[in-house]
Amino acid sequence: MSKNVWLKKFLFSIVRRKMQKQWDKASRDCRKAQQKVLQDILAYAADTVYGREHNFASIRTFADYQKNVPVNNYDNLAPYVNRHKQGEENVLFPGKPLMYAATSGTTRAPKWVPVTRKYYDEVYAGMSKLWLASCLHQNPTIFDGHDLSLVGKEVEGYNDDGVPYGSMSGHVYNSIPGFMKDIHVVPYVVYTIDDYMAKYYALIRIASGADITYCISANPSTYIKIVQVMEENAEKIIKDVAEGTIAPDVNIAPEKRSQIEAVLKPDPERASRLRAILEKHGRLIPKYVWPNLALANVWKCGNAGLYLDQVVNDYPAQTVFREFAYQASEVRGGLVLDNDDIGTVMACHLIYFEFIKEEDINEKEPRIYQAWELEKGRRYYIIVTTPSGFYRYNMHDILEVTGFYNQFPKMKYIQKGAGIVNLTGEKLTETQLIDAVKEVEEETKTDTRFFVCCGNVQDSCYHLFVEFAEDNADAEGFRSKVEQKLISFNPEYESKRGSERINPLRIHRLQDNAFEKFKSKQVARGAREGQFKIMHLMKNDDRFRDFLQLEKK
Repeated sequence: MSKNVWLKKFLFSIVRRKMQKQWDKASRDCRKAQQKVLQDILAYAADTVYGREHNFASIRTFADYQKNVPVNNYDNLAPYVNRHKQGEENVLFPGKPLMYAATSGTTRAPKWVPVTRKYYDEVYAGMSKLWLASCLHQNPTIFDGHDLSLVGKEVEGYNDDGVPYGSMSGHVYNSIPGFMKDIHVVPYVVYTIDDYMAKYYALIRIASGADITYCISANPSTYIKIVQVMEENAEKIIKDVAEGTIAPDVNIAPEKRSQIEAVLKPDPERASRLRAILEKHGRLIPKYVWPNLALANVWKCGNAGLYLDQVVNDYPAQTVFREFAYQASEVRGGLVLDNDDIGTVMACHLIYFEFIKEEDINEKEPRIYQAWELEKGRRYYIIVTTPSGFYRYNMHDILEVTGFYNQFPKMKYIQKGAGIVNLTGEKLTETQLIDAVKEVEEETKTDTRFFVCCGNVQDSCYHLFVEFAEDNADAEGFRSKVEQKLISFNPEYESKRGSERINPLRIHRLQDNAFEKFKSKQVARGAREGQFKIMHLMKNDDRFRDFLQLEKK
């Protein structure tokens, strides 16, 4: 059990009451809150390169802002980010960033998302306090034992400006206040293990020796992985818990292994309990190993629920799976403040939001909606402006309004916009797929007449359908090389493949004239032939079944 549980609960109760009042007060006037946060960001960045180029100092209204600053994607902002990375200050924001978060880009190059001290202190860390306090308020036993958090490396390297890049979650893990550190049962060094499977084994082996009462991992596929690792390595885990070791065949660098084993102790009593679980139930799974698990924070919106459905029965019946909230590397959008809610209360007093109706996204000049103009039940694309230099940044995410917290909208994530598929956090793009296929065609001297790729949630896999020009084309070799390209283009895809949360790419040979057959079928269903077009990357169960029917037998 973690120490001073009463002190943790007392301090967080104070935090919750104080910060809840701030949110309550700000949310009573959404327009005023948005005006204030926009002016604060503009004043903060007025004397930067981007601020001067876009007249930040003279902007007074929302209309002024829209007139002076275009809606951006990452490619628009990348030249400014690169100037920061090369050591230049005051480009997108004053000074240097605190760190960079590296994540999937729309092309083969990763996105480098700067995190400023202002953003971290006011938005990320500030929201984290209320988030944790509200979780504790509704689930008062989460600190009675230990937590199992799944985080990335805080520092993966350094850019030319001397600023580190890595994982925001790792930074938060290491920045936890001193009185809270004993809640962590897994030493941070475990998260720096390079081999994905070794890292997961070490995490689950250590956590299996503890009373886990709180799990934090936004990605639902992680909860599947926890079950798999625990079940497949039951005998090894029991032996390691008994002896206070990490099995020698687990691929961990010697210096990291010594750090981990230094904090482990033999626990034959715990090992005996694990042995009894295995003999009684025939499985070593979280339901029996962590019977006191009270809360698991996880994404439940979009297709995430389909992943959770696969394993929810492998966790204790009383475990609350609480929506993690709308959050990405570029922005922490808000908080979910209730166990039973899936709507994120958008932090309109910390981030400036703009929205475009889903049905208007392809218009030449779609109307921009402000946060106080949204309608319950309607879906919107979201545009954000943050204190980290992402101005009018199109997230390419579709969100739906589920209700309101006073005047702040509550929204749930629906899906990525066209051209981006997200099975479990990888955000693979059509551009990345096309580049991968074209490069492999050139390298292998293989001609394809048509190709399309479908992401399928049920088997957590991408299916590549290809009509080869030659019957003797090496389909398996082509598949393998395309997958290696995708891994090199997309760091999140690499991570999910390495940890087996995404299964290997599958390839299907298509019949001759597959595209025309597919097109004819769609036109027969009512599609307009003159306007017919197809995305090469999609997540659509109907289209997936259509292409399976066109597979060459």
